[in-house]
Amino acid sequence: MTVHEERELLIIGGGPAGLAAAIEARKFGVDTVLVDERSTLGGQVYKQFPPSVRVADPNRFGTEYRHGRALIAAAQASGAEIHLDTVAYGIWGDRVATYEEGGRASIIRCRRVILASGAYDRPVVFPGWTLPGVITAGGAHSLVKIQEVLPGERILMVGSGPLLLAFAAQLTSLGANVIAAVEAASRPGPRALWRLAVAGRRNPGQLRLGLAYLARLRLARVPLILGHVIVRAEGEREVERAIIARCDRQWRPIRDTERAFEVDTVCVGYGLVPSVELAQLAGCAVTYDENRGGYVPLRDETVRTTVPEVLIAGDSAGIGGSAVALQEGRLAGVIAAMDVGRLSAADGRRRARPIENRLRALGRFRVALDELYPVGAGIHELLTQDTIVCRCEEITAAEIEANIMEGSADPNSVKNLTRAGMGRCQGRYCARQVASLIARQAGKKLWEVPGFTPRPPVKPVPIQIVAEEQPEEDPVAEVG
Repeated sequence: MTVHEERELLIIGGGPAGLAAAIEARKFGVDTVLVDERSTLGGQVYKQFPPSVRVADPNRFGTEYRHGRALIAAAQASGAEIHLDTVAYGIWGDRVATYEEGGRASIIRCRRVILASGAYDRPVVFPGWTLPGVITAGGAHSLVKIQEVLPGERILMVGSGPLLLAFAAQLTSLGANVIAAVEAASRPGPRALWRLAVAGRRNPGQLRLGLAYLARLRLARVPLILGHVIVRAEGEREVERAIIARCDRQWRPIRDTERAFEVDTVCVGYGLVPSVELAQLAGCAVTYDENRGGYVPLRDETVRTTVPEVLIAGDSAGIGGSAVALQEGRLAGVIAAMDVGRLSAADGRRRARPIENRLRALGRFRVALDELYPVGAGIHELLTQDTIVCRCEEITAAEIEANIMEGSADPNSVKNLTRAGMGRCQGRYCARQVASLIARQAGKKLWEVPGFTPRPPVKPVPIQIVAEEQPEEDPVAEVG
């Protein structure tokens, strides 16, 4: 039985952005409910142990863990209603469908929705990427941080960006044998380094953190190999070796430059992809920016989307990191309070101004980082004909190419013909690669090919929840 509710504000996502938004909105008395599909709050960055685990010494688990605990405690004390193990699987205007594990389904009509659903690891398809032992940076992070299990005995880190450095350094500090960190970006020039130094004046903490990661790798004598990408992973039943090659500035491998590493684990971290499915389902306009993760919602100078009821904050609006997510969450909370009439426009602008100033400073730092780590188009061109693209349905590149209709640039037709994108991940790990194959065959750019059309449920839920018939005259729809 689906329950119908009315709330002033619904926040989807319990990471830095969602928690900060809840805290800020509750300062002004906004009726707030927050849902998160995980069993704990904190998101990926501030990931916490499951409720069954008692942590005797929080200092043992680092600064991020302690910051996360403090933020979670503040959100819980704010008076916001929090539902964990709850997935938001559909959105229609001001109505959101949720399902809580155990059977509680709700249709929540809310005056404002803040999407703070975060991001996931950028999928990179290459020969051998489905072998046991190939793991994403996010997956490895969960193993190490929550289960205290090292992902392997001989680990090769491959990817690009600050997170590659950060996680390689963290693994090393925990005693892992990281044999090398392979960065796709080339050695930065003086101009890029100067811009980073200038932007770092307003963001000294983040700059110091990056330098500390580099120092830790050097101290542990972990080689940092610049300008190389993963080419393939090899092994009979699991990873036994990884092959890398020098690449050009578009991340395309250069012939006759391959190097092999005997490993049992390949940790892949080529950045993150925003979770935009709910935003697209809500009708928010999107644009394409590879450096921010691909498709990102269009916003005004704040956190407003093209749909009046929907605000979006954090990495689900484009990859910016936890510091940006916290500030955007705060700003979203202030704007939501204004929109529902709990805060005057004058007070709202006054409270928003320092947050916006901080976001501008963080934005300059992010632009400088993007110049150091520009994403290359070659990241979508590493596969061969027999490489599995859709691992859920085990569909190869050759099968997809054979079913691309002549002159068509529609991934949905490929999906219908091959079942690529119909598995449990609902295309999150193959949609971009399918689009890339279509783009190359049609002579188009990747951003000229749309993704799969988002449809509810955007996350798996029991079939009876979706199949439950709703009355034509929905009582929630008549309110107001």
